[in-house]
Amino acid sequence: MRCEECLNEVIQEAARCGHCGEIVGGKACPDCLARCHEEARVCRWCGYRFRRGGAQQDLDHGEIRAGVLPSVLFRGRFLPQSVELTQEKLVVRTPGVFALWTHENEIPWDKISGFGYRNGMVWDRVTVETRGQESSTVIGLAKADGQRIRSILQHLEH
Repeated sequence: MRCEECLNEVIQEAARCGHCGEIVGGKACPDCLARCHEEARVCRWCGYRFRRGGAQQDLDHGEIRAGVLPSVLFRGRFLPQSVELTQEKLVVRTPGVFALWTHENEIPWDKISGFGYRNGMVWDRVTVETRGQESSTVIGLAKADGQRIRSILQHLEH
């Protein structure tokens, strides 16, 4: 086997190159192509989160809608935001004035870098932060819905 960094011969069982110290084998990061250990959860160079087998297998698919009243109070719109949970991604939909347009922010699970959760007296707010994309905020979620999204995002961090 050859080291991809220095092109020297490396024995098949080696985890690192004996000449340059680079990781051989393992898995390649899809963002920066750096080699990482097979069990790595985060790329050591760019911070990419590898999808772990079964991380979203127990995810309840479906759509969560914010309330109409908080949408009117906080956003000045009668059409509330919604969050769609799928196996591959989280989609935040924000309708525009009179539903003439809808802003959809599709966030793959492995691009989520963190989140913010604000627990209000009546409604909750969730902000999803990403690598390489704009963050998305959903305002006016019912308590149970906000906590559901929060628990899903917390599960991604473990």
